[in-house]
Amino acid sequence: MDQVKFVLYTLAIILTCNLLGFIISIISIHFPLLQKFRIQKRKIKSNTFYNRLPLILFNIVLLMLVSGFGLYYLYFLFDPVLKLDVLIIIVQLLVILLVDDIYFYFLHFWMHANQYILKTIHRIHHKAITPVALEYIYVHPLEWLMGYIGPFIAIYLISLFCPVSILAFWSYQLIRNIHELDVHSGFRSFFSKWIPFWGESEHHDLHHEKLNGNYATTFTIWDQIFKTKIQKNDK
Repeated sequence: MDQVKFVLYTLAIILTCNLLGFIISIISIHFPLLQKFRIQKRKIKSNTFYNRLPLILFNIVLLMLVSGFGLYYLYFLFDPVLKLDVLIIIVQLLVILLVDDIYFYFLHFWMHANQYILKTIHRIHHKAITPVALEYIYVHPLEWLMGYIGPFIAIYLISLFCPVSILAFWSYQLIRNIHELDVHSGFRSFFSKWIPFWGESEHHDLHHEKLNGNYATTFTIWDQIFKTKIQKNDK
């Protein structure tokens, strides 16, 4: 697969996931019957979400640009041949998910520990106390740019040993984007709660409600290891 196709297909995955997030968000806001499935009982104000859309859309455009140019120039780290080697795909997928997640955990923890960063940058994301799916990217542009370093660290580390599988990277993009939509959707988890250490929407929704603790997203084990896990009745 050549560079241009690789970039375009990756951008298509990202764009499709965000379109899905927009649809889920609109449904969440305009269908009151679904309220009973939401974790928090606070009413979602439609005008609040629409007022946040300009920043959300700006970040999505920026995400597409950074992903496009970044992957184009890092293409040499990838295996251009699409090989359906299941073992390699699974191992590399897990490496990308783990490296990205441990990086994000400490970045997220730091953004709460540093009061200046919390007040000037991360606080924007926490305006969404009762989030809907697409508000995963309602953040200061600097925040998600810092957060997006994780998968590129993983790609570089894998490339020290072997070329990165395009299929593993696409799998990561799909899983990570869908998971971000899920944990910010505000709806109770139905399937993810059966996966050990997998970040449920309840886990991250509680972080938005309490503003501290539950800094992990994809794998909740980091909150358990570093004693930052909180429960519903914690203050």
